[in-house]
Amino acid sequence: MWNESEGVDEVLVYDPKFIDPKLPTGFWFCADPADVLAVQINAGCLRASGGWERLGRHEAFFLQFCYVLVVCADPAKREVMVRELRSRLPNVILLAVEDKGFRACPSVRELRDTYGLKAVDQMLLEAVEIPAYGLLDLADVKQPDVTRLDKVLYGIPNLDRATGGAIMGELSVWTGKRGEGKSTLLDQFLLEAIDQGQPVCAYSGELSAWKFKYWASLQAAGPQNLRLTEDKLSGRRVAAPTPFAQELIDQWWKGRFLLYDIGTSTYHDAANILRVFRYAHRRYGAKVYLVDNLMTARFRGNDRDFYRAQSEFVAELASFAHDNQVHVHLVAHPRKTDQIDDADDVAGIGDVTNLADNVYALEKESKPERQQDCVLTILKNRFFGERGRSIGLNFESQSKRFYKSGTGNPNKAYGWALSGPQMFLELTRPDPDDPFAPRGGADGQSQGDRAAASGDPAPGGHGHGEHPAGGAPAGGPGPDPGGGGPGGGGRP
Repeated sequence: MWNESEGVDEVLVYDPKFIDPKLPTGFWFCADPADVLAVQINAGCLRASGGWERLGRHEAFFLQFCYVLVVCADPAKREVMVRELRSRLPNVILLAVEDKGFRACPSVRELRDTYGLKAVDQMLLEAVEIPAYGLLDLADVKQPDVTRLDKVLYGIPNLDRATGGAIMGELSVWTGKRGEGKSTLLDQFLLEAIDQGQPVCAYSGELSAWKFKYWASLQAAGPQNLRLTEDKLSGRRVAAPTPFAQELIDQWWKGRFLLYDIGTSTYHDAANILRVFRYAHRRYGAKVYLVDNLMTARFRGNDRDFYRAQSEFVAELASFAHDNQVHVHLVAHPRKTDQIDDADDVAGIGDVTNLADNVYALEKESKPERQQDCVLTILKNRFFGERGRSIGLNFESQSKRFYKSGTGNPNKAYGWALSGPQMFLELTRPDPDDPFAPRGGADGQSQGDRAAASGDPAPGGHGHGEHPAGGAPAGGPGPDPGGGGPGGGGRP
C-alpha cells in the first residue's frame, strides 16, 4: 500500500491505479500526459497549473520510490526538469535518460509505437544519475598539473619556491607592525604582476592617488632611473623618475594598473570596494587585487556588528578570489605590539586568517649582524603546507625596492625599460666643401651632435648635467633622502 501525499494530485498528472512504489522501476517523471499514458506504470508529469514551486512540498511522495527517472526527449526541456527536480527534491535519487535512449524519437509515445515496449524498458540503460548539488565523486574530479597552476610570481626567488607564487583563486593576508613595509612590498608585487602581463587593481585607504602613483613610480623606475631635485624652500632633496622614464612607465602600465578612487563620497565603504573590484575584473580583466588595509574599510552597522561585518567582508573577498580565479592581497595589522609568531596574532576575529589561504608577516630586522633590513615570515600556506619559514630581505631606500638579502639586486629592469619606443632622427649630410662642417662617423655627425640630438637619456642613463639619485654611480642606492622604509621614517 502506498501513501498518497495530500494535494499531490493537484501538482502531478498520474493514474493512482498504476502507482506501486514497491516495483523496482522507480517513478518516471515524464514531459507531458501523452508520455505518461505511454509508460503508464509509476509514471506522472507536472500539471500545467501545478508549478515547480509547489512540488517541493511533496518530497515524501517521491521518497517512496527507489528513484525518480526524468524522461523527456527535448534536451532543453529536460535540462529545466532536471534542475527543478534536483533543487526541490534534494533527498531523492534522481536519474535522467540521455538522448541516445530516445533513438531520435521526439517522445516516449513515438518510441513505443516505433520500436515497441522493449525499447521503452531499455531507456534505463541510457540513464545517468544526477548527483545532489555539492556532492562529487572523487574519481570524476579533474586534477590539473600543479606545476602549471595559474599564478603570478612575487619576484623573490625564495618566496616563489616556498609558496609557488600568488596562485589564482586564493586570498593572502599580510600583517606586520605599522611602518614595517607591508604596503611598499605589496605595491612591488603588483608591479611584478603587471610585468608578467596581468592587470591589477588596488584600494589604498591611506594614500591619495598622486601619492600612490609617486611611490609606485619610484619602484617601477628603479635606482638607475631616478634623479634628485632640491626643494628650494625646505632644502630637502627629493627623488623622482626622470621625465623620459616616467613617460615610458605610464605607457607600460596604462590600462593595467587600476586604482580605487578614495576621493568619492563613499570611498571606504566595503561594499563599494567589492563592487569596483568586480567591475575591474569584468571590464579590464584584472587578475591581482590589493586591499590596503582592512582597518580603513568602513562597515555598515553599529559597533556590535563591526566584527561580524568584517568577517563577512573577508569572506566575500575570499569568494571573489575563488569564483573569478584571481588573487587578492589583504593588509591587516597585528593584534599585539611584540613579535608576531603566528596567524592568530592578526587583529580582529579569527575569520580573517581562517578564511585566508596564505598569511605572511613582515618585520624589521632587529639584529644588525645579519646584514638584512627585513624578515618576511610565512605564517600559513594552505596548499603546500609551508609554515614558519623566514626570508631575509634588503631595502633600497630611494627606489623603495625590496630584494633578497645577500644575492638579490634592486636594479631589476621592468618591461617599460626593455621595450621603450625608438627615436628616429632625420639627419642632413654636411657640405663636403665646408671646412667647418663637423666630422664624425659615416653620416658626418660628430659625437657631440649625437649626444645633443638624443634628448633625454635612455633608461639607465643620465642627461647633461644630471646625476643619479644621491650622486651615486648608476645602479647604487646613494644616501637616503629621508624617505620611508627600514631605517627611515614615513611609509616603508
